[in-house]
Amino acid sequence: MSHADPFADALAKHRAGQRREAEAIYRAILQSQPDHPDALHYLGLLSYQTGRLDAALELMRRAVALRPDVAHFHGNLGNALRAAGRPDEAIAAYQEALRRNPGSCAALVNLGNTLWEAGRPEDALRSFDAALRQDGRLAEAHGGAGLALKDLGLLDEALAAFDEAIRLASQLAAAESNRLYTLNYLPGWSPQRIFDEHRAWAIRRADPLSSGAPPAVVERSSGRRLRLGYVSAHFRDHAVNFFVEPILASHQRDRFEVFCYSDVAAPDAVTKRLMASVEHWRSIVGLGDVDVAQQIRDDGIDILVDLAGHLGGNRLLAFARRPAPIQVTYLGYQATTGLAAMDYRLTDAVADPPGATEAWHTEQLVRLPGAFFCYRPPDESPEVSAAPCLASGTITFGSFNAFAKVTTRTLDVWARVLERVAGSRLQLLAPPGESTPRRVLAHFARRGIAEDRLRFVTRSRRREYLAMHHAVDIALDSFPFTGHTTTCDALWMGVPVVTLCGASYTQRFGASPLVAVGLEELVATSEDEYVARAVELACDPGRIDRMRRTLRERMRGSALLDFAGFTAGLERVYEELWHRAGGA
Repeated sequence: MSHADPFADALAKHRAGQRREAEAIYRAILQSQPDHPDALHYLGLLSYQTGRLDAALELMRRAVALRPDVAHFHGNLGNALRAAGRPDEAIAAYQEALRRNPGSCAALVNLGNTLWEAGRPEDALRSFDAALRQDGRLAEAHGGAGLALKDLGLLDEALAAFDEAIRLASQLAAAESNRLYTLNYLPGWSPQRIFDEHRAWAIRRADPLSSGAPPAVVERSSGRRLRLGYVSAHFRDHAVNFFVEPILASHQRDRFEVFCYSDVAAPDAVTKRLMASVEHWRSIVGLGDVDVAQQIRDDGIDILVDLAGHLGGNRLLAFARRPAPIQVTYLGYQATTGLAAMDYRLTDAVADPPGATEAWHTEQLVRLPGAFFCYRPPDESPEVSAAPCLASGTITFGSFNAFAKVTTRTLDVWARVLERVAGSRLQLLAPPGESTPRRVLAHFARRGIAEDRLRFVTRSRRREYLAMHHAVDIALDSFPFTGHTTTCDALWMGVPVVTLCGASYTQRFGASPLVAVGLEELVATSEDEYVARAVELACDPGRIDRMRRTLRERMRGSALLDFAGFTAGLERVYEELWHRAGGA
């Protein structure tokens, strides 16, 4: 066959996973036929599959120029563009693929995923629905619809979509983790019930991998540096790095050797900064969990830190294989991982009061001194403005939390606040599209609150998002899933935040930044108290003005921005965990 049709030979090897052999044949074909469209395209596809995105894009574009009528050429080009962090171009490529082949389920699902990643859940849902009209058994389309529904605040529908995806494809790990993450948003689910679901997942999917894993070696030689490994798919422009970057930059290199295991296919400026701050950078893009675990073992990591939990792109099944003697989850996720192989979870006494939340974790809780985090303010922060109420005479409340956190119960309490503060307004972050504002306006109308008292904004670039705080006097936190990055951002912009503190970490971690800057009086423990504190603050413009003028400096003077001091405390905790494990 190879003599008669070398391209067919290469394609067969490619599909069989013999990538090196396939690449050699593709290149041989292109030496004699530089404009062979199929060889160009599939060599580009192979380059994409092995993380060589620049080469993939060049080859695929050449193939598309030669054969613009081939739908899957456009679809695979879209995949490479999406991986390269170019969503607008990827969307255009998928749309062209659909113009050539309107019934392509793959293009519809990939388009939906890209629209969702671009913050357009309403458009994404339409694409997933179109795919499901073609084939109602597409597990990936049900899973993608679940993500879009979650972001639109339709949580019960999201859960049903994830359940259907899992029913159709029992090994769809992403849908399982996305389902677990969504449980944290649901006000009707108790912390115990959420824990039970996480544990059931781990018993089924993760713990069997742990029982067969060889024990990680504790190297006891004294005087050597501890090897720390951080694992994340979010070492890029992502909220988690406002808290991770100052730690990585502040580690004491004479005592710690730091490794980052990055699942970022398209590095950006933040990635490059992070790479420069650590000694060892390992790209794990395209590697399976077995290979990731082996790489960590080969590096001799002492303490391995998960920064994702059940967020998308997580590597919990690598952690399940126990590649390091001490395994810790931290920062990225708001509940237990459920893994028996995850030893510790780092937190603080505000988010997890001693004796209150241990039963809802497989990990042992380790409380850091002070807050569980430090915060790196964005470089592009606008200056703090005057409180808008001073000029307008009316109070503007605001919430820039992800809309998935804004439940019917949240809206009811916010309506009570608006009822109590005459003439007040609410500025609310909502996904693009008409469905969410229409639903919210109808909800408030039933409470007798006029449409002109609400204003909807959509997510924008970071500087523009921060500048939105110029129009807000008081931020109202979401619940039961509180904000955290949004709370830090609001305080940095001089906007006080009223939060409702509940039973679990998810319901409490939004209080940590307020306590850290001495604003305990804005932390409520009941819905009535939340309303009362918001109303009390709204009735005191002078107090709002004083907070506006001083909050940024209070943050600068707090432990939240003492990166070196915070990291030194974290390092002491790491050393204590190492001693507990029997290290020298």
